[in-house]
Amino acid sequence: MGGFCASVWKRGTPFISIPTTLVAQMDAAIGGKTGINFRSGKNILGSFAQPTAIWIWEGFLKTLPPRILKAGWVEGYKHALLYGEELLRKVEVCSFTQPPSSDLLRQLVEVKWHIVQQDPYESQGLRQALNLGHTLGHVWETLSLRTEAPLLHGEAIAIGLWQEIYLSTQLYGTSSTILDRLTDKLRREKLLIPLPPHTRALWEKLLLQDKKRRSGQLYLPLLREVGQVELQPVEIKYLWQAVQAYREMVE
Repeated sequence: MGGFCASVWKRGTPFISIPTTLVAQMDAAIGGKTGINFRSGKNILGSFAQPTAIWIWEGFLKTLPPRILKAGWVEGYKHALLYGEELLRKVEVCSFTQPPSSDLLRQLVEVKWHIVQQDPYESQGLRQALNLGHTLGHVWETLSLRTEAPLLHGEAIAIGLWQEIYLSTQLYGTSSTILDRLTDKLRREKLLIPLPPHTRALWEKLLLQDKKRRSGQLYLPLLREVGQVELQPVEIKYLWQAVQAYREMVE
């Protein structure tokens, strides 16, 4: 929100980002995307605006409760999936109720920074890999805001990540071992969360507001294997099947 305000004040004024949560340090403060929610959509109003500097201090993380830390770790798990097996194994053995080590935090930040540098305005499709788990995750986040117990961003992305990895196994033959590992980690961290109340009609309405929709078709980054993501068109009926599969597993 601060970056967005700076980006539109007098058509843009310099700003520095000082992220104080794990989700901000690993993800939100990196890359220049700014935005605010509007009406029924996630980040509907926004702009690209790179900060003059980003100051990441690990001391902030020691003040965070376990729930906030766990939500932040979900983005770290996603970055590890995008990068490769060695980094993924490092993340898998960490407790999500504790801050990452300095070296691991730097590695996870650099995953996003490397992708952003190649495609800063998401114009080449490379940066859309970072949206893994977010197409469906944003729908659950938005739906939860209508309840008395809203999900944190990372909690909603955990749901979306599972559903989109499931889609990868069903549509593109991705190894089910990757999904099994994700399921096991989310279960151990108590991040297999029941879905917010919804109807298919409302779910679909929110889904179709996604910014990755082109010419009436939704494009999702799906995982071929650890370290390899491809942007693919996916029919809504398959997304709904992933929702049902997740609901059956959790309930």
